[in-house]
Amino acid sequence: MTVYSFELHFVALAGEAVIDALHEAGWDDATVSLDPGTGGPGVAAFDREAATAVEAIASAITQGRAAGVEVTGVNEDLVTLTEIAERTGRTFATADHWAVGRRGPGGFPAPKVRRPRVSLWSWAEVVTWLHENRLAEVSLMEVEIARVCEVADSLIRAHRLQRRLPAEDRERLCHAMA
Repeated sequence: MTVYSFELHFVALAGEAVIDALHEAGWDDATVSLDPGTGGPGVAAFDREAATAVEAIASAITQGRAAGVEVTGVNEDLVTLTEIAERTGRTFATADHWAVGRRGPGGFPAPKVRRPRVSLWSWAEVVTWLHENRLAEVSLMEVEIARVCEVADSLIRAHRLQRRLPAEDRERLCHAMA
């Protein structure tokens, strides 16, 4: 078994009972940040032992829902060059050189959000590129958790957003995507 580290974002009702319910549901391997007096948005940082990243994240989501919280997202996937440098133990200049092709083999992932001052990259894409090109000490487990977090977060957000559409429109979109 491997220990996977990730965060779940959630919304909960107020009350100490929520924290107890989360612990009883299986979140005993998480540090939960939530104001029990007011409820609202919260974050749970997990170090979960599981056979795969999918198993770790899916079980945490299922347990959270069973405890009565609405899971709203998984680790933030978007990162700046500064965050890439911090996560890899490299300098900002190195990360910038990777991004513009001055260092490394080229083919650095394109930014997901291009901005004049601070663009944002997908950590899942960057960590995969780094691992494949052996440019930073990143393990296959780090690649796996980043990829699964990216997909899980997208699925959670899509599920929440589709509720805004009438049932027939949701069905039409789901059918088109199948």
